[in-house]
Amino acid sequence: MKALKKICTALMLLAFAFVFASCSNGSDSDDDDSSTNGKPSSDSSTNGLLPSVGENVLAGNSYRYSQTDDKKTKTITYVFKDGTVTETEVKQPTGESPKTEITEYKYTCNANTGLLYLNIVSWTVDGVKMTSMDDVYKYFAKDNGCTVAEAKEQLGDENIFAENISKCYFVKDDGNILLGDYFGDDKDVEGSEFVYAENAALRADFDDEEIELNVAERDSWEIELNAKEKTFSGGKIKGSYTVKTATKTLKDLNGDYKLNEENGYITINFANLPDTLTSTSYNMKTGTEYKFIFDPDCDEYKKL
Repeated sequence: MKALKKICTALMLLAFAFVFASCSNGSDSDDDDSSTNGKPSSDSSTNGLLPSVGENVLAGNSYRYSQTDDKKTKTITYVFKDGTVTETEVKQPTGESPKTEITEYKYTCNANTGLLYLNIVSWTVDGVKMTSMDDVYKYFAKDNGCTVAEAKEQLGDENIFAENISKCYFVKDDGNILLGDYFGDDKDVEGSEFVYAENAALRADFDDEEIELNVAERDSWEIELNAKEKTFSGGKIKGSYTVKTATKTLKDLNGDYKLNEENGYITINFANLPDTLTSTSYNMKTGTEYKFIFDPDCDEYKKL
């Protein structure tokens, strides 16, 4: 999920920073704050999620997705109950021991639209269960030998427990499900990827903050995203964008999610372009709008 992914990325960066910064050892109880970032949900039963509509065909079922390449093996399993779902992700880099993360959610679903609404209840890493951002700060402070205040400063305002997440699901005839992200809000630009409509090799990866070209000789350009202003800038590339959110869900599209404008898209107006993209191979120009279609990062999960 996007919010959790951003925290995981921040935690990795934080660990890297602490290795080289040699910050002070141990957590500092004086820095502890019992409050968490973000506003609490007004509905304690569903954590502010939209109400369920129609038959919940997910409850009582389990689904699994597996991926293996030369770098790692990854398995994600969802176990749906009535109102709660547990996600277990096991990653095993080649030649290393497996690492497991368990995330528990409250959820509701709309059978008519095929939308799934989730709110993180707990996140377990290395056997440590966290149910608030204070737990996350303490865990990482202890794991990296720094104070809670230092961990909090590095992680910023992100609160994975306060953010509600929307995803699309589509139940196939064989019982398997397609599960992907839903581009339903301007805020979803952060942490998302977009594919150039005219050439799928070119992507705007706002998750990793880069524009990347996946061809024989891969190229990429780092950017800094300003989601509030809807702009991005880097050393060789910069521009602005407008947002067109999704008009249909996976269910509406009968599972057809690849390069579909109805998944939502952004139009980018480049103010500066690298030579590679202005060359005759791509012939892109400044001051011209280019359509980049939202990538829902959709995978098929087999029913167990």
